[in-house]
Amino acid sequence: MTKKKLKIVIPGGLDIDFKKYLENNFKSKGVLSNYNIINVAKKPGELSKELLDADVFITTRWPNKKINAPKLKLIQIPAAGFDNIHFESVPKGCKVSNTFEHEVPIAEYCLLSMLEAEINLNKMDAQLKKGNWNGYFASSSFHGELFNKRLGLIGYGHIGKEITKRARSFQMKISALVRNTNKYKSNSYINFISMKNIKNEINKFDYLIVACPLNDETKDLINLNLMKKMNKNSVIINIARGPIINEEDLYNALKNKIIRGAVIDVWYNYPKNDMTKKLYPSKFPLHKLKNITFSPHSSAWSSQLWERRFKFICDNLENLYENKRIKNVVN
Repeated sequence: MTKKKLKIVIPGGLDIDFKKYLENNFKSKGVLSNYNIINVAKKPGELSKELLDADVFITTRWPNKKINAPKLKLIQIPAAGFDNIHFESVPKGCKVSNTFEHEVPIAEYCLLSMLEAEINLNKMDAQLKKGNWNGYFASSSFHGELFNKRLGLIGYGHIGKEITKRARSFQMKISALVRNTNKYKSNSYINFISMKNIKNEINKFDYLIVACPLNDETKDLINLNLMKKMNKNSVIINIARGPIINEEDLYNALKNKIIRGAVIDVWYNYPKNDMTKKLYPSKFPLHKLKNITFSPHSSAWSSQLWERRFKFICDNLENLYENKRIKNVVN
């Protein structure tokens, strides 16, 4: 007996042509005939008709309202974060799965950020192009090294593990702040510390990388009181979610040089629709400060990222079709 095709619905508003990539992946495996892939130029909350007989919905959002989708078996998030999924309104029996594969480029971004904070290559480049030899090896202007620097990771998931692999190569002293230290064992290259002790441990780090999910426990986790306890020469790198660091407190800490600097990839203000419209990522004038580096939530956005993500998504959809275990279920 021939199996029924899986109906996969893809809403509007996604940055990538998912239909094209899914079809190409399935075609290369010779299983395209198992799937009916539908692109709909609507937002998730407007898809009641299309989801009525859908098996799979690929989306980063599920609204906080009841949607009649009785046959829906899988909501596949094509990203790691699921803070825009309202689990209480997900249809009963439907699994929600997220997708990683972003940890490699994010880890490289973090190493780049720390190296730049030590070496200041961009600054030296700009100066020498003006004929200024400040930093010349015979001068008294030195740059730093990552060797022996103390790195603190808030969270030790996929991203934290990849950062650790690379930081070890630079012989950094690595610690990870985690909720449950019983899950981990400290060793010669990494020390695990309970998040409960963050106030006592925060002053020990030269670099603090925020790599944990945003939830009720972590919102405003990094506030002014905590930053005042940090090493004054420390740098915060946030590649997780903006609100984990209190927005106003970050501005005041940098403005008053309570810490040396910050590298921020995740924000408080995002464009709604028009990406060409000028929009500062914070309501505070962080853009006027010299001790902060901005990037537009792009640390993971490498050319190889989507190759890996589509492979994972297609494998997961094939698992669903073959009644095998769905990976990365988060509900």
